Amino acid sequence: MKGLSKGSLSLREAYGQAMAVTAPLGSVVSTTTAAIGIAGKAVVFATILALIGSTLWIYTLTRYSTKIASAGGYYIYGAAAWRNKTIAYYEAITEVIAYSALNAVNALAIYLIISTVLSNFNISVPSYLLPLSIIIGLIYPTFSSMTIHIKKLLGNIVSVSATLEVIFLFSIFIYAVATKGINIEYFEPTNTSLSALGIAMILTIVSISGAGASTYLGEEAKVPRKTITAGMWLSLILGGSAILVGTYGIVALWNGSLSSLSNCSQPLIYELSSFGLPIVLLVLLLSLNSLLASNIGTTIGAARVLFNLARERAMPKVFEKVNKEYEPIIATVTIGLISALFTVVALAYTGSPDNAFQEISVITSVFWLLGRIVDGFGVPIFYWRINELKITTAIIPIIATGINLTGIILTFQTPDIFQTSLIMSVIVISTIWYLIKARKSIAGTYVVDDNNQLVTLDEYIKKLKSKEIEIR
Repeated sequence: MKGLSKGSLSLREAYGQAMAVTAPLGSVVSTTTAAIGIAGKAVVFATILALIGSTLWIYTLTRYSTKIASAGGYYIYGAAAWRNKTIAYYEAITEVIAYSALNAVNALAIYLIISTVLSNFNISVPSYLLPLSIIIGLIYPTFSSMTIHIKKLLGNIVSVSATLEVIFLFSIFIYAVATKGINIEYFEPTNTSLSALGIAMILTIVSISGAGASTYLGEEAKVPRKTITAGMWLSLILGGSAILVGTYGIVALWNGSLSSLSNCSQPLIYELSSFGLPIVLLVLLLSLNSLLASNIGTTIGAARVLFNLARERAMPKVFEKVNKEYEPIIATVTIGLISALFTVVALAYTGSPDNAFQEISVITSVFWLLGRIVDGFGVPIFYWRINELKITTAIIPIIATGINLTGIILTFQTPDIFQTSLIMSVIVISTIWYLIKARKSIAGTYVVDDNNQLVTLDEYIKKLKSKEIEIR
């Protein structure tokens, strides 16, 4: 049976994959900016809450990753808990759609950030910028994921750039403290509503919790259960703290009124404009690189979901095809094409990049949070199955999932025609495929042992229960 580059990745690559999707600087210039518009200067407090919530969520995910490793990522976690191939299949679909839609969101964000910088310097936005941004935002991650060995891509490129983002965000914080001191008021939930705090919190949780994306490297990581888990925690600590201090830096360095901060489309870039064009260009390049790295991470993850589903006969066998770099080439191209389809359809419907960005962002959140609810409530079930259920593995995952549910409730809005049509189209198409093909599959079956050898989930769980497998 065909496989990936088994046992070739270390903690460095697991950290790189997790940080790619966390995208600290990209999150600050996109998610944090949106959160500021909602919560104003209380965004710092909301980010603290988000970091706490993300810690609970990564704890929840690592309850799986310390026991199970696979190329299928989250949907294998769901399969281990619920032991139902239908649930496994549909959760896999939510992952593929969420990541493909996020690729589209990031491609549009590239255009919006560049156009904002040009406008700040009174430079007209060229007509070719939008298609160029989309092409770069989608083709570069797809091409890189296919042609560069994953060890080099994540270890030498993504992990280095992500670390530079962390250093940059801490530098902003240090500068803010050196010039303005520490203002305790920014750590208080003042001048905002509970609902606004909740929305800002859940937006930031989605970014910080990108640390869980290293789960898809289970087949390729050395000592996978240990390496993947460590990669998640390292990304949470560095990426999450960088987002927090970067957020504080933006608020502390703002010289205008609260309303002007909330209404600024790119406060970080606006603040740094006073340092001149070279600094702004540096921030712009780091921000764009962060968004591109995010798309690399999501493409890698989604392609491995399709690859694993193909081995389980739930997707076309062609998705098993790997190139000389052991990359799932057809699956990777397919993710790029789905991302492009989301982008084009949203632009055609809305007529503007801003509206398309908002529409696809909602789609991303819906599918992403649906899958995570399945995982979160599944932890106690999984630990009950392997006879290891304790208070912590029962309570903390439920609390973490409850936070996500609260975020859904706080941010809930009736889907418009476009969002409803797109969501229903995905459900209908995936259901038709399930009835035709996946219904007869073994979706949610394959995991790897500590030597990266493919085994069935049933066989593996039996060994967990009998303590034949070392407990980590």
